[in-house]
Amino acid sequence: MERTCFLSSICVALLMVQSYIASLAFATIPNITTDQSALLALKASISHDPHNVLTNNWSTSISVCNWIGITCGFRHHRVTALDLSYMGLVGTIPPHMGNLSFLVSLSVINNSFYGSVPNELARLYRLHHLSLKHNDFNGEIPPWMGQLSKLQFLSLAINNFTGGIPPSLCNISSLEIIGFRNNKLSGSISLFKCKRLQHLDLGYNYFTGSIPSEIGNLTMLTELFLHNNNFTGTIPPHIFNISTIQVIDMSFNILSGHLPTNLGLFLPNFQIFHLWGNQLSGTIPSSISNASQLTILNLGNNSFSGLIPKSLGNLRLLQWLDLEINNLTTEYSTLDFNFFSSLSNLAYLRLLILSNNPLNDILPSSIGNLSTSLQQLYIANCGIKGNIPRHIGNLSNLMTLNLQIIELVGLIPSAVGRLDKLQALFLDYNRLEGPIPSNLCHLESLFELYLDSNELSGSIPVCISNMTSLRVLYLDSNQLTSMIPLSLWRLTFILEVNLSSNSLSGPLPFEIGNLKVLRVLALSRNQLSGNIPTTIGGLKDLANLSLAHNQLEGSIPESFGELLSLEFLDLSNNNLSGEIPKSLESLSYLKYLNISFNRLQGKIPLGGPFVNFSAASFMSNDGLCGAPRLQVAPCKEGVSRPKKTTIAHILKYALPTIGLTILVVVALVLVWMRRQKRNKQILVEANSLPLATWRRISQQELLQATDGFNAGNLLGKGSFGSVYQGKLSDGTIVAIKVFNLAVEGAFKSFDTECEVLRNIRHRNLVKIISMCSNMDFKSFVLEYMPNGNLEKWLYSQDHYLSVLQRLNIMIDVASALEYLHHGYSTPIVHCDLKPSNVLLDEDMVAHVADFGIAKMLGDGESMMQTITLATIGYMAPEYGLEGIVSTRGDVYSYGILLMETFTRKKPTDDMFVGEMSLKHWVEESSPLSVTKVVDAYLLRTERDYAAMENCMSSIMGLALQCCAELHEKRINAKSILITLNKIKLKFLRDTQGRS
Repeated sequence: MERTCFLSSICVALLMVQSYIASLAFATIPNITTDQSALLALKASISHDPHNVLTNNWSTSISVCNWIGITCGFRHHRVTALDLSYMGLVGTIPPHMGNLSFLVSLSVINNSFYGSVPNELARLYRLHHLSLKHNDFNGEIPPWMGQLSKLQFLSLAINNFTGGIPPSLCNISSLEIIGFRNNKLSGSISLFKCKRLQHLDLGYNYFTGSIPSEIGNLTMLTELFLHNNNFTGTIPPHIFNISTIQVIDMSFNILSGHLPTNLGLFLPNFQIFHLWGNQLSGTIPSSISNASQLTILNLGNNSFSGLIPKSLGNLRLLQWLDLEINNLTTEYSTLDFNFFSSLSNLAYLRLLILSNNPLNDILPSSIGNLSTSLQQLYIANCGIKGNIPRHIGNLSNLMTLNLQIIELVGLIPSAVGRLDKLQALFLDYNRLEGPIPSNLCHLESLFELYLDSNELSGSIPVCISNMTSLRVLYLDSNQLTSMIPLSLWRLTFILEVNLSSNSLSGPLPFEIGNLKVLRVLALSRNQLSGNIPTTIGGLKDLANLSLAHNQLEGSIPESFGELLSLEFLDLSNNNLSGEIPKSLESLSYLKYLNISFNRLQGKIPLGGPFVNFSAASFMSNDGLCGAPRLQVAPCKEGVSRPKKTTIAHILKYALPTIGLTILVVVALVLVWMRRQKRNKQILVEANSLPLATWRRISQQELLQATDGFNAGNLLGKGSFGSVYQGKLSDGTIVAIKVFNLAVEGAFKSFDTECEVLRNIRHRNLVKIISMCSNMDFKSFVLEYMPNGNLEKWLYSQDHYLSVLQRLNIMIDVASALEYLHHGYSTPIVHCDLKPSNVLLDEDMVAHVADFGIAKMLGDGESMMQTITLATIGYMAPEYGLEGIVSTRGDVYSYGILLMETFTRKKPTDDMFVGEMSLKHWVEESSPLSVTKVVDAYLLRTERDYAAMENCMSSIMGLALQCCAELHEKRINAKSILITLNKIKLKFLRDTQGRS
């Protein structure tokens, strides 16, 4: 009995010791309490919880396993998954998270977590799924991630990670998905020990170097995204042997070389292929049709050449075919059989883009046999000829039709009106004629309508008000007549209206004020008459208004002061009278104002935007007065005399003065004729300069203004003299052009420039302030341009111009050229357009200068012959060979200048030898790959590469049109200006639309 009790006591003691040891061991093992502490630390590190998810739910009064976003294991009741995705949280990840030792999945997608990822997460050795996508994490990708040996899914996309990919990631053999898109990662890539990898997304980073050929060893890969990086070299051919591959996107890189001839033979699962925006060349392999599952094929913006394979018509599942901006052609065809016929079997085709290829084909009736699934059709700028076939009306689901800048002729078929789902119609820059068909009014879904730059005639259809979805309407540069229908002003939600350069007549109606959201209204160069309605002040969103070159009369409405969004206002070349409304001072966004060539009078306002306007805004309004810098008469203060008293007062003193002045002038002319026969005309011309700009300045004053023509004030040298910066006695900074009379031709150059400058006035031409001329000294005093010339900005190491700045400068030069050729009574040929003759004012507005060899064509003259003096490289062929001068010669020079401005290559560059010239260089490279010729600075700095590249392609195309070998094939200055403004508008739309 005692023994039994003794044994029982031992057993109890042993049990107590065992229980104590077990309790000690349990106290050292992490449990759900440890997980709770880690999660509460995470909650504490979150500074903003917009939906109060964690604030209201993560409480110690509730079991951790019941917290929102938490999943616990069934057996051990530990946290195995944490998902806080799409909660809008702001904060950091604390190191305590490394204590969630049973965690298998961690996802915080689409929040605003920031800072670095803590090293303590390396302890989460059970982790299979890690997604930090769409946050603000920064720093380098932690190397410890390579220790997560069970990781299968890793997404760090859309963050701010920098540096390269840690080599340690290659050690994770279990990785199946890697997503590093939209970061700032750089360097080369090497992830090809991850044999189980199925999805690799490195898009939108800064990776460089070649794509490793080892990528072909990833035999389980289904999706490969390397787009929007800086990869160079060729595409490893082994990639096209991965039978599992479904998606390849390598667009927007710098890849070169050819596609393999067997492409498609080993790709039974291939569905999506993006190569847009590279430098690939060669032909498109016909074998690609063997990739029978292909739904998207995008090879646009490369340098592919040769025939477009007809075998593409065998890709029965194809939905998207983009071959734009290449050098592809089609076989000679007839109306019955055409390349488009080969695509008629593509029943699922939704998008077809062939623009900017030299197809040089006809637009056949077979285009109507394309799939009725087709939603977008782009065949712009590719040499397509003929009429628009009525069969195009069969494409019943078409939403975008772009047939711009080709060679279409004839009428717009009424069948276009059957495309009732159409949202955008681009038929601009063709030779279409006849009326605008009223059937277009059936297009009630149409958002954009571009019919500009054709030969359309007749009136604007009254039914246009039926197009209630219309937001953009461009009918400019046609031959439209009659009045603007009142129904147009019922389109209350329209944003842009351009009817300029037609023959529209009649008054502007009060209903114009109905267009409450209108942003652009261009009605210039028509025959509009009457007063400007006061209701125009109701257009609160209007940013651009042009009513120039019409027959408008009356005063500028005071209500213009209510156009608070206005940035551009052109009322020039009308019959407007009265005073400039002081209310315009409230237009704080107004950057451009032109009210020149009217009959305005009174004082020019001084406040608001008027402090930035120059004399060019107000010229040829004889009744205006104001500050001397505006080159108008000073305003007289005080009470005016009664009319009869004023007339008598004028007659009393003016008549003797006029008589005496006439005698003095006659005497001076007679003396001058005796002493210097050569300068007789110069004196007459000097006294003929507009009074608003003329001031007498002596040679002595010019010496003082330039410190004796000190070399320190030298701005530049030309063929006939030098230009100095000077400061006149009243403090005005000017440019003084002094002729070197010892140089042969200097006298003639002075005479010519005097003849031209005294007559012309335009905001983009250099303005003459005065001149000084005697037997031994001749000079002009010109408006000073503080930003120098275009040559300095193109070739100096510390001066840079963006695409938009270069576009604006060339638009300014084109505007000056249009005025010289078409806007003045006698056409003027500049004869020496080049960067050094394009001067830039303080606002970077360009002014064409140096008319020393200009020619004024007489009545009826279109060309003349002269001795060749122009600058080598910029001369038109007929000028250099035969001395033939015409406005088309200026157009040629402009084309060379346009190329130089965007390539930053002089036509006399050392690389241009033998048959190779700047023109031929651009001709061979564009539009195949405009990046080969464009200034490298633009490639590095422009954020929207695609918009920039499209813009450059259009610009180089325009430049080549200017530089046609035969002068009669060149476009004119008016067309240049219209085209450049179009290019600019599209560039702005593209960049704003993608920003």
